[in-house]
Amino acid sequence: MSLGRLLVFPLRGQGGVLSVACAVGLYALSAILEWSRIGDAPHLLAIALLPVAWILGFAVFQHHAWASLQHVAAGHDAPIRSIAIEDLSPLNNFLALKVAALLLGLAGVIAATSSIEPGFGIGVTLVVGVVLPAMLGVMILEERFMAGLDPRRVAGFVAGLGPAYGVFALLLYAGIAVLYAACVVVFPPNVIALLIACYAFMLGHVLAGRVLYVCRDRLGLATLPANDPAHVAAVADTKAIEALMVELHRLCAVDRVERANKMLEGFLEKDSYANDERIHQRLERFHDKRLRLEHNWHYLNRLLDANKAVRAWMLLRESLDVDPLFRPGTADAALALAAAAPATDAAYVDLLLGDFERAYADSERAPEGVFEHARWLVSKLERVDAALERLSVIERQFPEWAEEPQFVSFRERVRRLAG
Repeated sequence: MSLGRLLVFPLRGQGGVLSVACAVGLYALSAILEWSRIGDAPHLLAIALLPVAWILGFAVFQHHAWASLQHVAAGHDAPIRSIAIEDLSPLNNFLALKVAALLLGLAGVIAATSSIEPGFGIGVTLVVGVVLPAMLGVMILEERFMAGLDPRRVAGFVAGLGPAYGVFALLLYAGIAVLYAACVVVFPPNVIALLIACYAFMLGHVLAGRVLYVCRDRLGLATLPANDPAHVAAVADTKAIEALMVELHRLCAVDRVERANKMLEGFLEKDSYANDERIHQRLERFHDKRLRLEHNWHYLNRLLDANKAVRAWMLLRESLDVDPLFRPGTADAALALAAAAPATDAAYVDLLLGDFERAYADSERAPEGVFEHARWLVSKLERVDAALERLSVIERQFPEWAEEPQFVSFRERVRRLAG
């Protein structure tokens, strides 16, 4: 995406409308607050009620900024066509409110430490300032508040960006700083300054999303192929996809899921599966989870074939959330996914490998999968007794494999741990 397109991105589509609405709303709230100073009672009432309106209104703007960051990070150069208000409303999507609570908590910690020891307070401020953009980045990409509190995910995000992390953090902070200055520093309130600040806030998120796109391979992001005009044109044509969704909805409504899946795979095959990620995102809003899982099953294999194991694991995790019995097509695929899983996802690995010998009974790698499950149970979940049970499965069903030195050594170690 050219610099010119990035600069006008915040002004196009819903983003421009929301920027204007946010600026006007902020101006109105500031003006009401100033007017309320005519008396103590009106001023106290304004102080009590205006922050609520500000939080609810700004949360909508914040959610759209985060959605724009995600959109650009995925490789889109066209603005978001539309977002349902329920996806932006803080009454339905609580992520912005949770982040606001986190920021208030961090501000309290910084204030408390600074009052006790100024030097220590400065150190805490620096640490928070360095880590906070990574926490926000993880929360925005995964759309989960708790993910941003996971040290491993945060560290992986920073490592994936490398030197570009400083640019990512600077862009987020710059947009926030301009908006803060326009709201707090500029006095009396100036609607022009607020319009510029809202644009800068959106632009900071858009440019930060572009930084993520540049580092997409190291971050394991699912993105559109770069520099592929035919693909970009196909993705931009939402009419064909929406028409397909109508037909798929009709088929699934009469329990013809298999035929719907064949139609979907045929549609994807025409463009050599270039629309896989777009269809995946669209199916997240599809009424029938069976078709979602069917597409995930095929998409998973194509991601592994393209050596995108990190993205494939994320897709598997989503699928297990929908159906804990979801399994990849082959034992090789399941083991490759387990190898790509971070330690924090040990519970998902437990689901994936818990019935490995039954799910892949005809595979020669069946005992290997059970053994890998036992290793995760010991090292990541600290469930020694469960690991012993899995090892006994190998001894009963795969006695030849149980004679392997690595198995014997590991079994003895687990028995010692069990006491």
